[in-house]
Parts: sequence; C-alpha cells; structure tokens
Amino acid sequence: MRTDRRRHIGSALVAASLSLAASMLLTGCVTPIPLAQEAPDLSFKSTRPLVVAVTDERKYLAEGKPPTFIGRAHGVFGVPSDMQVYPWFVSDKAKKDQTLAQAIEDRIVVGLGDEGWNLSGATRAARPAAEQAAALLAQHKAQLLVDLALTDWFVSVNLNWVGAFNFDWGYRVEVLDDKGNVVTTFADSGRDVVDMKADESPQNMIKMAFRERLIKILERPELKTVLAD
Repeated sequence: MRTDRRRHIGSALVAASLSLAASMLLTGCVTPIPLAQEAPDLSFKSTRPLVVAVTDERKYLAEGKPPTFIGRAHGVFGVPSDMQVYPWFVSDKAKKDQTLAQAIEDRIVVGLGDEGWNLSGATRAARPAAEQAAALLAQHKAQLLVDLALTDWFVSVNLNWVGAFNFDWGYRVEVLDDKGNVVTTFADSGRDVVDMKADESPQNMIKMAFRERLIKILERPELKTVLAD
C-alpha cells in the first residue's frame, strides 16, 4: 500500500512539475505572436474567388488522439506530455476549442485575405466528394476549391534545454473546379528540424515553423500555375 501510494504521489509531482514548466515557458515574458504575423504571406496573388478546405487525415486520430493533438513536449525527467492546439499553437482563449485543421485553415484565410485574395474557408471535417465540392463552390460563388489534407503534423519539443525540435509534416493537395473535377493534385512529406532560440518561447517557434511550412506548400509551382492571376 505504501509503495503504491508513493508511486501515485511521485507521478502526481512529475505531472505537476511538467505542467508548471510548460506554463512558465508559455506565459513568461515572451509575448505570443499575433495571428496576422503567423499567417502565411505568398509571393503571388490570385483574385479568383476560391474556397480553401483543410482536413485532418493523420494516423493519430485513428489511434484515439483528439483533432487538437499536435505532438509531445518532454519536460521534467524527460516525461512526455501531449500537446494540444491551445495553448501551444492557438493563443486566443476564445478559439481554444479549434482543431488543428480549423486553426490552419483560419490562418490561410486571414493571411491571404490580408493580401487581397478572394477566398473563404470551407470548415469541413473530411474531403468533399465531387458533388459536394460543386455544391460548396456554388454556395460560395467561387471557381476553385483548394483542399489541403494533413497526413502528418507532429512536433516533439524538449522543454529542458534550448536546442532544436522536430516537426514531422505530410500533406496532400487537390484543387477541384466547379464541376468537382480535380484540376491538379500533389503530395509530400518530411521533417523540419527547427533551431530554438533562447529569447523566444517554444510556442512562438511552433507558430513560425507551421507558418514557414504552409508558405512552402502554398508556393508549390503546381498551385501557382492553377491559381495565379
């Protein structure tokens, strides 16, 4: 009984220490980057009316993780803790329930909208079929649907030292016309090793890592050819 109790107390202390470490790193003197600065900016522009849909096809969801899961933070004694969209990626408490797909879609719409793009978010949980895509475009009076499916999106951060963290990503992009036909499609995956900075919070580093990867996805020549004016 005493041994079990000691184990329980030890586990609780480790969890509390990890929570405190994460809280200190997230709520320290470093101000979270505002949404406008973490949204992607592109080198080209499209004035065609578009709809963008970000959907989540990551294996972690099939394994039981919630759609807010983005990775793991290793805290005291290297004990891992699941990271969620809020507060590691989304800082606005009013949007704390956003899924990863919703948060990324939000940033694409905000970032490109600020540059004069004519686009709106679809806010869908799954890739639309041809008939659904056509109906969605008709509803928004748009010409093309850009569907970005996340096949991987996972960060692993060590909170004990300033070094680098891994960001594993994977995606598939499909562009559909108002008849539901696929105009272009491409996919890719990989790992970004992100160097951390002593004067920056892990939260902001994650925000900027996601932003840089989104820019590289949206700057793909296959997408430029279809969307650019």
